[in-house]
Amino acid sequence: MAENITVQELGEDGDLWLVTGTTDAHSADEAVRQWVEATTGETIEALHDADDLIEFKFILRNDWALKPGPNSADPMEDATLLFGLPAFLHNFPTFTGFLVSAWAS
Repeated sequence: MAENITVQELGEDGDLWLVTGTTDAHSADEAVRQWVEATTGETIEALHDADDLIEFKFILRNDWALKPGPNSADPMEDATLLFGLPAFLHNFPTFTGFLVSAWAS
């Protein structure tokens, strides 16, 4: 069965992504690297002026949820990523994925 991995950039700093469609950290790592290169035309290391490989921190959860933002025309604009009890209390649909953050080693 083939994975259907999606990468969504979070925030404006270019170092935080939400990766869904896999529960394998290596696949999430590769997906983010490929997404950055396809989006910017450069490797993530070049973007960060890194001498070494950029490393990622992965948080895998099966209870992520997106709380829609205030813009009814585009509710995913300024959406809030929730997990656990807040997602449950608001009854938002949950999904499994990685929150991936970059840092130079």
